[in-house]
Amino acid sequence: MKVVKTVDAVGLILYQDITKIVKGEFKGALFSKGYQVKQEDIPVLLALGKEHLFLKSDESNLIHENDAADFLYHLIAGKQMRPTPVSEGKIEVVAEVDGLLKVDQDRLFALNSIEKVAVATLKNNQKVKAGQKVAGTRIIPLEIEPENLLQAEKLIGHKEILTLIPFKPVKVGIVTTGSEVFKGLIKDSFTPVVKEKLSHYPNATIAFHEIVNDDPQQITKAIEKMLAAGAEVIFCTGGMSVDPDDRTPLAIKQTGAKIVFHGTPVLPGSMLLLAYLDGKTIMGLPGGVMFSERTVFDLLLPRIIAQDTITKEEITALGYGGYL
Repeated sequence: MKVVKTVDAVGLILYQDITKIVKGEFKGALFSKGYQVKQEDIPVLLALGKEHLFLKSDESNLIHENDAADFLYHLIAGKQMRPTPVSEGKIEVVAEVDGLLKVDQDRLFALNSIEKVAVATLKNNQKVKAGQKVAGTRIIPLEIEPENLLQAEKLIGHKEILTLIPFKPVKVGIVTTGSEVFKGLIKDSFTPVVKEKLSHYPNATIAFHEIVNDDPQQITKAIEKMLAAGAEVIFCTGGMSVDPDDRTPLAIKQTGAKIVFHGTPVLPGSMLLLAYLDGKTIMGLPGGVMFSERTVFDLLLPRIIAQDTITKEEITALGYGGYL
């Protein structure tokens, strides 16, 4: 790049965006790359602390930050996503649909290990909305060697770092357990909590609800009836502790479902159970889900609604940061 004094830059073409920051009011490009400097711009540029400006050198083979950002976008963004316009050397990734964001963390780490490359994303397995920004990328200097970007391209290949699983319509069933609720001795306080959490997922329809006592045969029968009627996800509320009357885990097992885990290294909600049966999801929710504002249920719910298969290994990994 060529460097010139700002006072001598009238008529010259800027090679970078010039940023203005006013705390609490504005941050953005006041002058954009490609802008031709005018005489009246000189006092403004000096007031921004720009006593020197960069101009493009025809002899350089380095890649400008704007072009590098666009290159990196196409390495990280998957389908159902779009880019923002490049500004100040940065480009951001925007979700085009509501869905579950998946981030390949290992490959993201490897990409950020390349010198002068910076990619930031939301955390893995988050619910995102259409129009929400989910990631951003840029290079650190104004220009970068082509070799760095070629290294990034070779590392990433044809598999993007970001994947978006769109939320599709899903029928939900709720089996409320507990003899005290079934007999009308107390009010059902659990179902309203589950309904409120599901209200944030317009694609999820509560199609079935039944209150049963603690008899595992009745719980099993209620689950099987909902599955036969088309339920894709079933939440069984209560009956998940170690008390002798809590028989929900046995009832779920009796359906023939494969129990992936019963117990998580997350507090609250450690007694949660997850099982799959013929592609359908059955989850046993412990009482902590009703009592506590945030539990392991909230961590997993986006994946459940997206019908994204959860493994035992992924649950084990939740212990780090799982003290909610």
